[in-house]
Amino acid sequence: MRNEESAQELIPGLPNDVALDCLARVPHRFHPGLRLVSRGWRNLLTAPCFHQHRERIEATEDLIFLVQALLGKNSGGGGEKGDGATVSSPEAYGLSIYNATDGSWHRLATPKPIPLFAQVAAVDGKLVVMGGWDPVTLDPVTEVRVLDLKRGEWRIGASMVVARSFFACAAVAGKVYVAGGHDAWKNALQGAEAYDVEEDRWLDLPAMGEKRDECKGVAAGGRFWAVSGYGTEGQGRFVGAAEWYDADAGKWKREEGMWEWEEGVCVGLAGGRMWSVECGGGRENMVREYKGNGKGWREVAPLPARTRVRPSAAAIDGGERVFLVAEVEAEAEGMEPNRGWILEVASATWTRLEIPSRFNRFTFSTAAVRL
Repeated sequence: MRNEESAQELIPGLPNDVALDCLARVPHRFHPGLRLVSRGWRNLLTAPCFHQHRERIEATEDLIFLVQALLGKNSGGGGEKGDGATVSSPEAYGLSIYNATDGSWHRLATPKPIPLFAQVAAVDGKLVVMGGWDPVTLDPVTEVRVLDLKRGEWRIGASMVVARSFFACAAVAGKVYVAGGHDAWKNALQGAEAYDVEEDRWLDLPAMGEKRDECKGVAAGGRFWAVSGYGTEGQGRFVGAAEWYDADAGKWKREEGMWEWEEGVCVGLAGGRMWSVECGGGRENMVREYKGNGKGWREVAPLPARTRVRPSAAAIDGGERVFLVAEVEAEAEGMEPNRGWILEVASATWTRLEIPSRFNRFTFSTAAVRL
C-alpha cells in the first residue's frame, strides 16, 4: 500500500499540496527540465490548474521575449539588400528572454534560426513569431511559428496570406493583427490580416486607407493601431496619421496628428492608454502619452541620457511598467551599444538594467507575457 501511495507522490516524502507549492515556485526557465523528470511532473506542469495555482500563490513571472541578432555586429546596420534596403550583418536571429521578475536573461531554444526582422506577439500563453526575411535569400516570408509557453512545444502555424516585413503587429482579443510593411521589391503594402491562434487560420481584413511601410503596431483600448509609416515613393518620410481597425464595423478609421518623429515605438498600457517612445526629429527624446481623438501627445518623461536610435519596448506588470532597450551613444571605446531600462509608469522614473554581453544585441521586436 505504501508503495502505491509513494508512486503517486509528486515529491517522495512530501504531501502533494506542499510539493505543488514547491514546483509552482520554480522559475519558468527551468520548466523544460522539470517536464522531463517524470510523466507525473509533465502532466502537472502542462495542466491549466498548475498555472492557475501559480497565479493564486503569486508565483507568476513577467517575461519579455526579444527577437535579437545572434552573431556579428551589435547594431541593425551593416549590409544591403539588392533593392537598397539596409540589412543587419548577422546571418541568424534568435529569441532571448528577459525575466523582469528576477532580472535574469536566457536564450530560448528554437528548432531553427528566426527569420531576420521577424515580429513577435503573445496571445493566451502562446508566442507567435511571424514574417521577416529569409536569412539566405533576404526575401520576405509568410512563415509563422507558434510556441505553447505552458507545454514548451513549437508548431508551424498557418502561413500569412501575404509575405511582408517591417509591418505593424499587435495582439488584440485573442488574435494577432498585421498590417502594412513591404514586399520583396520594397513596395509599401496596404493590406492587413489577422491570425486566430486557436483556429490556426488567417482572416482577411479590409485594406487600410493608404500604404504604410514601417508602420508601428500597437494594441490600445481594445483596438489594433497602425501608426505612421510611409508609401513606396516616400521612402523614410514618415507620415503623421494613423489608422485603427474597428472590428465591429469591419473597417479602418483614420486619426491625424499621431506621429512626428524619426524613430520610435508605441506601447499600449492599462486603461487603454497609448505611450510612444521617440528618438530624433529635432526634438528631445521623450516618452509621451496620446491624448486621444487627434489631440496630440503630452510629455511623460525624457528618455535616459544618450539614448539614440532603434528603441524597442513592451508593457509589463499589467501595464504599470515599460521595458525599453535601445542603442545609445558610446561614452568610451568598447562600450556596449545597447542599454535597457524599466520605466515605472506611475512615477515616470527609470531604472537601469544590466544586460549580459551575449544579449547586448540589436533587438527588432518584443512581446511581454505574464506566466
